[in-house]
Amino acid sequence: MFLSFPSKMSSLTPLDAFSEYLSQFPDFSSESFDLVKPFIQEKVLLEGDYLLKQGQTCRQVAFIVDGLFRSSYLRDGKEITTCFCPENSITCSFESLISQQPSENSIQAIEKCRILCIEYESLLKLYEIDSFWQQVGRIAAEGEYLVTTNHNRFINDLSATDRYLQILMKNKELLQRVPLNYLASYIQVEPETLSRIRKKTARS
Repeated sequence: MFLSFPSKMSSLTPLDAFSEYLSQFPDFSSESFDLVKPFIQEKVLLEGDYLLKQGQTCRQVAFIVDGLFRSSYLRDGKEITTCFCPENSITCSFESLISQQPSENSIQAIEKCRILCIEYESLLKLYEIDSFWQQVGRIAAEGEYLVTTNHNRFINDLSATDRYLQILMKNKELLQRVPLNYLASYIQVEPETLSRIRKKTARS
């Protein structure tokens, strides 16, 4: 339903952090990593800034060096948060990226974020010259599918209280880093309801 929060890698340079992330993929090599270096752009987004707005077409993939993003969409005028993306992970709207159609989701920084971006056209070039990058694209897209599927199950199968308790047990850091209104939209309750759940569980 959400990505686990790794230890922050402040001792690593952005490129070293990206290289370490990619080393988990089976066919990683220093040669494959050297190919991507000319295409990388480092950017900083402030809290509240959007990497992608709903209705825009996704044209880049971002590796998060530091910070935290959330993915959300509008339903009947209300924001629904579907995912939190922390440091040491990749974020984009894969559906929009693959189809090059307007995104149904927004991706917003909820902390100051430092990211490494690769443009869609550059990614296509990498796909052509090295199968490793095809592997990265496939596994990252599969990961987004699993996050979406697990979040749907999380919402449909658990009560609001159990959703909160599951986050409390499995990802307590999320509660410390995410504002109450965004956490409420992720659990899909009103902020006042979440406040009551938190008070009730704290007493028990």
